[in-house]
Amino acid sequence: MDLLSADPGLIVWTIVTFLLLLGILWKFAWNPILAALDAREQAIQKTIDDAERLQAEAEAVLQEHQKRLAEARAEGNRILDEARQAGEHMKHDILDKARAESEKVLERAHRQLELETEQAVQTIRAQAADLALRAAEKVIERSLTGADHRRFADEAVAELAEERP
Repeated sequence: MDLLSADPGLIVWTIVTFLLLLGILWKFAWNPILAALDAREQAIQKTIDDAERLQAEAEAVLQEHQKRLAEARAEGNRILDEARQAGEHMKHDILDKARAESEKVLERAHRQLELETEQAVQTIRAQAADLALRAAEKVIERSLTGADHRRFADEAVAELAEERP
């Protein structure tokens, strides 16, 4: 037998065996293989769909998070602005109160000074009247009575008060 020669009986049996094997594989193996491939394809497609859905959800969550973060920043900036304004307002209030208080203190000091000046002028007038009485007493040498002295002193004080504004 020559290996390169074709035997028609062998060719027929090879084709019959191949077709028989193909039929058996088609009946018993092909459907389960196709079913397994379909199941695998569906599983892969489901995984891809799930991944796309999860990615869309993640993007939505990220956008929501970014929105909330922007809102929180805006709220923080608003709170800071309000705090700055409140601080400025408090600063102005404190300065206004301090000015008012210092004006009150100055006014009291001026009144106290005027009062003390008036008291000093009264004391000086009284002392001047006493000195005038003593000098007049020496000059007149006791020829006037005590009532006369007091009347002259009162007149001298009144004249000094009229001269002084």
